[in-house]
Amino acid sequence: MLLLIGTLAPFGLGVLVAAASGFPPQGPVLAAASLAVVLLTLAGLASREAYAPRLGPWPLWEKLPRQTWRRLAYACLILAGVLGILLQGVLCTGDFTIPLGALGVFCGYFLFAPPLAWHRRGLGEFWGGLCFGLLPVLTGYYLPTDHLISEIPLYGIPLSLTAFNILLLLGFPRPGEEADSLSLAARLGPVGTGLLYTIVNILVIVGLAICLFFPAASNFGHAWLWSLIILALANQELVKRRAYYQEARIRLLCFSTLALLLGMDLIFALGLWGRL
Repeated sequence: MLLLIGTLAPFGLGVLVAAASGFPPQGPVLAAASLAVVLLTLAGLASREAYAPRLGPWPLWEKLPRQTWRRLAYACLILAGVLGILLQGVLCTGDFTIPLGALGVFCGYFLFAPPLAWHRRGLGEFWGGLCFGLLPVLTGYYLPTDHLISEIPLYGIPLSLTAFNILLLLGFPRPGEEADSLSLAARLGPVGTGLLYTIVNILVIVGLAICLFFPAASNFGHAWLWSLIILALANQELVKRRAYYQEARIRLLCFSTLALLLGMDLIFALGLWGRL
């Protein structure tokens, strides 16, 4: 459920940006695009269960065999492809509709699936972060408008950076599995991971601070933006206290970073809603 929220919420932000810019979405386009986002998200989840079911401290779905998960992933990809053709060919959503969907497959499904298997190359956090931030925001705006604007990175980049940090924390290997893990956290070690989290978190804070000076920032409510910045600073305090050495505190930091991500989705959405 959180995975679906993590992709649908930024997609909805893109749709709201389009509506606030004078391009309200058409019902068929919104329905087909939302379903395609859900299918691509499920394909990514199925590829994880098929090719890396025991990766990190993620919940395990062991009731279904791997072959079933592979078939589910293929089915989701095929249906998403059909919807992409419908959107671009019939509903005329723009020439980059199918390429954007292909980028979603490239970033999401191949996060775990061979031959790319980004999580084994230390790149899973980057591509995964793109899937939970900038890419769905960009897609949500592009489909109703057939063009892009500079406001998209204002929302998409802080979301992607925060999602990157969540995936970075989830990549910490469980006790006894350090030698088998190829995640970025396993490659960097606790101290290196803490340093990288700090750098990315500073960029998140900078991105939120830029929102304060954006002309439409009054629609966000400065107090709510400051609350997000304070939460990001609280997360940084956990890192400063070396939370990366204890599994329980890593879990706490992960949930706190997730709260930051969902909080940004909510506050950005409320601000955009105020512009409609």
